[in-house]
Amino acid sequence: MKAKLKKLVIVGGGINGWFTAGYMKNKHPWLDITLIESDNIPTIGVGESVVPQVNDLLSTMGLEERDWMSYTNSVYKLGNKFVGWSTPGKRHHVTDHWNAPKEDVQYYSFSFALPEKHLTRSFYGQLTTDDYFTNSKGEAGVNDKWNDYWLQLVRDGRKNINELSEDMHEQHYLMKGNKAPFDMDDNCLVGDWSAYTYHLDANRFPEIIRDKVAIPKGVNHSIGDVKDIIKDEDGYITKLIMEDGIEHEGDLFIDCSGFHKVLVDGMNNEWHDYDFIHTQDAIVGPLKYKDIYNEFKPYTQTYAQDEGWNFVISLYNRMGSGYIFDKTEISVEDAKAKFMKYWEGYEFIKPPKHISWKAGRMVTPWNKNVLSIGMSHSFIEPMEGNALYITQWGIQILDRLVKRAWDEDIAISPGSVHAYNKSMNKLEDHTANFIAYHYTLSNREDTNFWKKQKEYGKKHNHAKACWEEYRNPDNHIGNSLYPDYMWMNVATAMGCFDDSVELNTKKELLDKADIMFEYCKKLSKAQGDLAPHAYDWHRKFLFDGKSHEEVLEESLKK
Repeated sequence: MKAKLKKLVIVGGGINGWFTAGYMKNKHPWLDITLIESDNIPTIGVGESVVPQVNDLLSTMGLEERDWMSYTNSVYKLGNKFVGWSTPGKRHHVTDHWNAPKEDVQYYSFSFALPEKHLTRSFYGQLTTDDYFTNSKGEAGVNDKWNDYWLQLVRDGRKNINELSEDMHEQHYLMKGNKAPFDMDDNCLVGDWSAYTYHLDANRFPEIIRDKVAIPKGVNHSIGDVKDIIKDEDGYITKLIMEDGIEHEGDLFIDCSGFHKVLVDGMNNEWHDYDFIHTQDAIVGPLKYKDIYNEFKPYTQTYAQDEGWNFVISLYNRMGSGYIFDKTEISVEDAKAKFMKYWEGYEFIKPPKHISWKAGRMVTPWNKNVLSIGMSHSFIEPMEGNALYITQWGIQILDRLVKRAWDEDIAISPGSVHAYNKSMNKLEDHTANFIAYHYTLSNREDTNFWKKQKEYGKKHNHAKACWEEYRNPDNHIGNSLYPDYMWMNVATAMGCFDDSVELNTKKELLDKADIMFEYCKKLSKAQGDLAPHAYDWHRKFLFDGKSHEEVLEESLKK
């Protein structure tokens, strides 16, 4: 950048804009921040599944977890349920997925590749932070994973490959029974570090950051549309001229306008295509509950279809759903008709809408003095709640670079900008691969969509690549959105575990490991039997006894 950073101008509100404004103003009160929001660009939100790390940023801004959850009609999420990703079948209605046989279902939850030493510790031994990041010898990176022992027991015929979640995820029976991660005395029933995450209302979420953090701390809020972008001779933006004639000068301009790309479209950015991601369209809409105790589910529902997949997300007051599809296999019109039939008998709160995007990323999300954050920079597809975390990662790197420049009383250097771009590209590519493997490792060949996914995976040896990500000792929660054990979950669920997979185990510990996994299963089942229904718990502790109908009615009035 040419000048020291004093004025920051953000174009676009929504989650990404207000998240950026609130966090940066909270961390750097000296910054002059203006957020420009258009009344003519609506937000996309239907219901958002996010990763556990999002609460870290919110707590940094002074927002208490249950306060923001109540405001945004959020619920605790314990994991994901996948149906039909490795088994063919025609599932035309949501009830076909809800009532799917066990062999069609995989549960994924939040766990860790703990070091081998936990197989020899007492059941009452407590985890420490180091257990997530170091091996049994205290060396960086967990290369002696206790997950290997479960895989070895599968290889020896002592464990069932289809029961990974039961054996290793304490959330399994809570998910299966639609139970809460707390009891009715508000005691936590699962691990207290990243053992759960959230479903939130993507339309209400920006409001609490705007009203409780950003504006009270001094962020300037301007409503209007950008008419002209003024640049100097080197292509750096100097000011924005609005339709009403107001001018906004700045040192750094951040584009949070989503797919509209108000600023970055004029910066000659090179685009990197994820051409292996074929699902680049969606039909989405919010729905009312019909049978709250059966439909209120504390996990993201990820249901395979002939040309893509359906998501279903439970909020407290409603559901959000979408059909993510490959429009080279089905037209937008037919996809919408299919989505409507999928929810036949249910009432949409708003008419479903079509969204389209181009899967990929900017090669230089930070170009000169313009930084793109959120969907103006990149989008892959909605799976695995990746979008908000990628925004969070970018904001946190920006925060560190701004702090360093302020402490040293210098402008942000080209080297820092290069490091930012490199880090973001690495995260995006890693995420895109993880999402792709859900498709390309599947054994489905019953439609053209699934045939081409499987062919691509075989051609590029995705099974081997997936296991390499699991084996990488640096692929842990501190370095990766999707740490090592999650790649193992995908590979085993898709039937890609065979004798070629390298394991690191000690024969004398296998019997103890078998006992540990059996204990985990029994404890999880007991917790699932005793835990309250997720709806009852949320109603009591987050919504002051109000029913979901009452909260929905209040939301629709706002």
